Amino acid sequence: MADENKPMKYARYAIGEIVLVVIGILIALQVNNWNENRMEQNRIKKYAKSLIKDLENDIEMLKVSKHQAEANFRSIDSLKSYFDETEVEQLSNTVLVVLTHDIMYRPYKWNRSTLQELKSSGGLRFISNDSLEKKLVAYETFSQHLDEDFNADMVNAEKATDLIVKILNLRSNYLSKISEMRVNDFYTVFQTKEFSESRIHDLKLNSYDPAELNRFVNMFIIIQDQYRIRGFVEMPQIIEDARELIELLSKEYQKPNP
Repeated sequence: MADENKPMKYARYAIGEIVLVVIGILIALQVNNWNENRMEQNRIKKYAKSLIKDLENDIEMLKVSKHQAEANFRSIDSLKSYFDETEVEQLSNTVLVVLTHDIMYRPYKWNRSTLQELKSSGGLRFISNDSLEKKLVAYETFSQHLDEDFNADMVNAEKATDLIVKILNLRSNYLSKISEMRVNDFYTVFQTKEFSESRIHDLKLNSYDPAELNRFVNMFIIIQDQYRIRGFVEMPQIIEDARELIELLSKEYQKPNP
């Protein structure tokens, strides 16, 4: 009887050993997964910190471009008023140079390296907040849209420059000094010594032809319509989007591990 029970005992023992091994393996896998997830979350936290810095830099960059777009919008407004209120033969070459000077805003310089690394490494899948992931992707798409807008604005600025060369006389030394100022707000030039001296020695326009002058103003009106969208709609919106992302990233990943 005892000999007959030995195989049964061995079978139970073997099954017990197998169960213990399986449990040990499962526990080891669980611990390993927990460690990997914790390491991945720590890595995502580092990405989040870097993303926040990138977004903060984007905001500072956008503030400059937004300020320039708004200033140029106001400058073109003054250009339209000046043409409406001034007889063609009384138009000042110096005033027109000031009002049309440096009409393009600063190019965008997005800080995309962290997001690109996060995407290429597959780290986006570890972002548990679906809303945050969607907002990051939407922000990148919006920034790419603004890049396309900038290229279109640059084309119009080049067309405006061609008209400036046809209409305005830029050969005054005083005008050269004004151009070197590179100011963002045109009205500050009107207070300068260079502007006063340039008005005293004002040059004649290259052309007083009404049709050419009308094309000249119309080109700047087209640019102003675009700057209304850039400076007062799109740039403020993406700045707000960046701030919202910073807040979400801070709440989600800047807290300590449990």
